[in-house]
Amino acid sequence: MTNKTPEKRESSLKMLFHKTWFYYAGFAVLLLLIFGQFIFSDMMFYSSDQLGGLDARYFLKDSILKFKQFPVWFNSRLSGMPSIDAIFGDAIYPPSMVMHLLFSIPRSIGMKMLFHVFLAGVFFFLLMRKGFGCSRVLSFVCGTFYMLNPQFVSLIYGGHDGKMYVIALLPFVVWRLKALMERPGIRNASFMGLGIGMMLLTSHIQMTYFVLWGLFFYWLVSMGIVLVQKKSKGTAVSLTLYFWLGIFIGIGIGLVQLLPSYMYVKNAFSVRGVDRGFEYAASWSMHWPEIFSLWVPEFVNYLDYYWGENPFKLNTEYAGAIALLLGVLAVIRKPGVYRYFWAGFTLFVLSYSLGAHSFIFKLAYHIVPGVSKFRAASMITFWNSFGVVLLAGLFLKDVAEGKLSGMNEVSQKKWIKGILLAIGGCLAVTLLFSNKGFVQSLFASVLTDQNKQAIFNINFTEQFVPYLWLWMFFAIGTLLLLYGVIKGKVSASFFIIAVFILGLVDVLRIDIGKKPSLRSNGQKIGFIQLMDPARLIRQEEALNRLSNEMKVAPFRCFSLPGAMPVQNGEGIYGLEGVGGFHDNELKWYRDFRGDQQDRNFFSSLIGFSGDGQAYLKTEELQNGNPYLNLANVQYYLIRSQGKLMAIRNESALGRISFASRYVVMDSSQILSALNDGSYDYRNTVALTTAPEIQQVNDDSIKGNMSVFWKKYSPNYRKAEISVPGNGFLRISEIYYPGWEIRIDGKRTDYYQADYCWMAVPITGGKHVIELIPHSLFIGKAVAVSIGLLSLLSMYWLFLMAYGKKRKTSSVNKSSNVSMPEKSGVLIEY
Repeated sequence: MTNKTPEKRESSLKMLFHKTWFYYAGFAVLLLLIFGQFIFSDMMFYSSDQLGGLDARYFLKDSILKFKQFPVWFNSRLSGMPSIDAIFGDAIYPPSMVMHLLFSIPRSIGMKMLFHVFLAGVFFFLLMRKGFGCSRVLSFVCGTFYMLNPQFVSLIYGGHDGKMYVIALLPFVVWRLKALMERPGIRNASFMGLGIGMMLLTSHIQMTYFVLWGLFFYWLVSMGIVLVQKKSKGTAVSLTLYFWLGIFIGIGIGLVQLLPSYMYVKNAFSVRGVDRGFEYAASWSMHWPEIFSLWVPEFVNYLDYYWGENPFKLNTEYAGAIALLLGVLAVIRKPGVYRYFWAGFTLFVLSYSLGAHSFIFKLAYHIVPGVSKFRAASMITFWNSFGVVLLAGLFLKDVAEGKLSGMNEVSQKKWIKGILLAIGGCLAVTLLFSNKGFVQSLFASVLTDQNKQAIFNINFTEQFVPYLWLWMFFAIGTLLLLYGVIKGKVSASFFIIAVFILGLVDVLRIDIGKKPSLRSNGQKIGFIQLMDPARLIRQEEALNRLSNEMKVAPFRCFSLPGAMPVQNGEGIYGLEGVGGFHDNELKWYRDFRGDQQDRNFFSSLIGFSGDGQAYLKTEELQNGNPYLNLANVQYYLIRSQGKLMAIRNESALGRISFASRYVVMDSSQILSALNDGSYDYRNTVALTTAPEIQQVNDDSIKGNMSVFWKKYSPNYRKAEISVPGNGFLRISEIYYPGWEIRIDGKRTDYYQADYCWMAVPITGGKHVIELIPHSLFIGKAVAVSIGLLSLLSMYWLFLMAYGKKRKTSSVNKSSNVSMPEKSGVLIEY
């Protein structure tokens, strides 16, 4: 066997650049180089929201592997709540399910986010390559700009995985939408619908909602072109039918996620079901300092150095200075309809993101369905980063095709004059904003707070001004390179490579760069931080003991502040807590515990010294209080001198307890009655409706009820009980109409009791009780989603088989369609 000659090796190397897989491998190599410290370690990303959601991941994984159940009831926090109905994170999103099963929970959180960074690059590559006919190299450049843009990558720090999934899928959906508008048909509609459906399965309904806005406006523009320019009503009808077919296919695929959560809120089970007004909807929006940070991110949007109008900021909306500059140049070079559309749409979303500062947001709040139900209008800025990178790619395509190096003399002079003016403008703006007094005067209303003023002062000198001048260097450098292209002194290839390097340096300084923290000397912070999972998941004697005890009979714990390393931490160890946070908490449970501060749980446990300092009344712990005792809080978790202690509440009622008496009162009176002792909750249940079978209140019943648990799993609980007489079983599970309760195999009615728990009438003697939670809305949704996916899968398999028998025509190759479809609008970019 002979070695290859240098000429053959060079030829083989060149062939690699004509292989699409080579560029996919390039995206993977970039991830390995940038995030290798995480990938090749046993560490986890610091992801703020994910730390408080570890219990949900552990609970889901244990349910599937240990009990072979997908849980419809979520036990580990807030005394239990429906899972799918209340949105169980990304539990039914296929890539997340795979990652959770392949890796440990702390590792899977980072791995699934990095996987979607990779997907974002691949899908944007396909959009540019298949949708816009760019070369593979240029598509790779654009894909890299998109997958590494800080608006996307900085979401890792906040742990906003659902947002990242939607952003990663967006180029695929836009690619299929573009193909659909050019050649309407079932195939393109089905693929667009698949992308929308996957977005819905991520569980981030709000982000998907904003995606649908963009698709709708794109369709309207395409319709306008067809009706005004082509004057073809038939084509307009075709575009309309197939576009909405794609939308409904997406909704159908995602119905299993969408319908339960929609109905759960609509039926006012959730705390979100209450209209919270304009201020709630406008909260966590962008503000003018953040808008300036789209230009130089260090202006305000960098963690400790944030002095804007939100309480804090864990991400940046910065899309990259190079991409922004090239995007502007794309519109200047060829001001066509669709380039204007993307530029105009990005301006629209930025205006909307300003919330109360924006007329557009105020208008949308009053006339667009759904706006009043969401907050954080700044989420919509993902469309800005998408549009900026897309327009930048189109400009690079113009350069690669020689459209700037082959201009006539008049056009060349205009461009050169414009470049020189732009260079002068960059220098002037840099000098102007380097003046602290000028910048301070622009935001005097924001800087009235002394703490913000102090942060502004430090940030301005140490962060903003140095990076402002770096921006000027990048901008002027890019403009000078463009000047060289126009004059024929710089090749298109060199320009693209140079811009790629500048752009990469610019985004990576934000993605993985660290800056000195204001919190402690010497510490540095950045959007990518690693941490040891052992800091959060500890093997402690108290937790191990309680975990073993939980296997005998269920109970709940109340974690006092500082006890657990993370919020909702009980579920990591298979325990159940009464506190925590969830966006869709059952509204009656939030009232029962005393809002998110657990005021009712702390009642009688907290005392105040003469100087007003709060302290824990340890002598009251064994007695609990009505709220803790009804909630089956058998242990308090307290950390003292670094050691976790489990202190028993001797007065806690069991998960199932017996009451010989009942009273009927309006739900609005029950909490007051518990506070003032109007009824003895130990032997009496307070029902909100009178029982159908009149029970006799019998004070003569003596003896205790015994409970022996035969089975306790997320979707099924079974116990053998011995009851001393006729009365009610109080069940310390949160009232929800989805519960099914069986006594001796027969389904029985149950009542809302003691404000947020359940009770069933019982006769004396031995019985078997079964508790079975159900989703109220998932049944029909599953049938629709699975049925639709099955039909689509058969259709796609048919397309694959058909494609093997028929060579794709040249027209179909350009639009990536293998079957004859009706012609739509040719989208000229």
